[in-house]
Amino acid sequence: MSLLIIRCPLKPFVGTQAHSPSDWQDLSCAEQFEWCLLDNTDNIGDAANTGAVVADTQDLALAHAQFGKGTAESIPYADEALVLLPTLDVRLIEAKVPLANAKKLQQILPNLIEDYVLTGVDAIAAQALPPVPGNPALQRTLTLINRAWFHWLTKQLEHLLAPRVRLIPECLILGLANDGESPLLAYQRVEDSIVFTQRTGVQLGFSWVEHEAQGINADKIALPQALAGAHLKEITWDWLAPAAQAYLQINRHSRAPNFALNLLPRHFKRSTYSASKGGIASIKEMLLGKSKASVQTAGLAWVDPLVWRQPLNWLRYFAMSLVLGYGVYVSFMLVSNWRWGKQMELLAVQSLSPASVATLNQAKTTDSSNAILSAFAKQVTVEQRRRGNVVDADFAAMAAKLQQLKAVYGPEVLQKLEYDGYSITFEFKPNIAKIEAGELLKRARSLGMALKSVGPNQYRLEPYSGLGGDL
Repeated sequence: MSLLIIRCPLKPFVGTQAHSPSDWQDLSCAEQFEWCLLDNTDNIGDAANTGAVVADTQDLALAHAQFGKGTAESIPYADEALVLLPTLDVRLIEAKVPLANAKKLQQILPNLIEDYVLTGVDAIAAQALPPVPGNPALQRTLTLINRAWFHWLTKQLEHLLAPRVRLIPECLILGLANDGESPLLAYQRVEDSIVFTQRTGVQLGFSWVEHEAQGINADKIALPQALAGAHLKEITWDWLAPAAQAYLQINRHSRAPNFALNLLPRHFKRSTYSASKGGIASIKEMLLGKSKASVQTAGLAWVDPLVWRQPLNWLRYFAMSLVLGYGVYVSFMLVSNWRWGKQMELLAVQSLSPASVATLNQAKTTDSSNAILSAFAKQVTVEQRRRGNVVDADFAAMAAKLQQLKAVYGPEVLQKLEYDGYSITFEFKPNIAKIEAGELLKRARSLGMALKSVGPNQYRLEPYSGLGGDL
């Protein structure tokens, strides 16, 4: 896999107002893109993952690297492009940003940056970087770039022939100094000036320029007191290329703090290819390389957790909706069952005779609803028998049910049987293999019978499938 590292040109120092793209074209800014093409960068990543020494591998990659400077259209094809924006042209600030979606955030960003800029907010292109894991949700890093210059840069980068392009501030490839260590201060010479750059946080850094420094060494310039003793490092490809590769390796996983950091706008689109660049052979090579890169990119995307983050969130919401819906359904059924029982109890009370009411008042029971329904069922049974009708509580009907249940366990399992005119109480023989009460009650319920356990090996069979009984 090939990697292309590109350094964007500095915004011209002449004048402080935003120039038009034609002015920057006249200043030959489009020809100031510096680039370094590295091949087989996967070997470095594999070596880093296995704990091997990477210095020799990086030196070997740099030895076979291609370097150049020119327009974005002249830069060769690569599987991945890391574009470095000079920190001098971007301002990184920490601010408290309200929790909002991307569209709403773009509407409120101009109000958030008013206190940080001297010019009008219309001339500034502001972005909120992805939140850093472990930091408060409201604490975000904002980038402020001259809108006209940023628009011109993105238009130039659209000519890159790379399927993956990432634009980051150049300060982020610098290492963070640990406690007690001297900070790293990178510098580069631009004509008669020196530009200094320092990284101060995971997504923070700053840069300044010292004018009229021609012929003066960087270590001879009076640095701020906070940077006294800083380790100076000149920005050259020997140092810049390995640092950029290390940045990509550190942030290649979705849990890395700067994995999704990319300053390119959402509407950024790369040119498919330029027919005037290199003839049919170069186009064929480019297309074959792009196909291979697309396969590698797709394979990397499918195994990366970030790709599955949104589907997993939707799956989580769907599961929560199912659980919530099932809970609402069960609650509705329980309420409906309770209302049905209360309605049955009210209708039964209204139909009880004075004798049944007196009998019900004499009986002491904790379950009033079952007692009312049982008294109503007995009253109806007595009235039906007086009329000469066959009812479910007759001995023949009850015996037939008991015979159906006894056939499951054998003909010689009963020891005792009593019929009280309404239900049958029976007892199993003690020498019979132990029958589990739960299994027996479950089997009786599956046969449409109402069976109650009244003691050890003793059960009572009630009529009407247990209307008013404890099932």
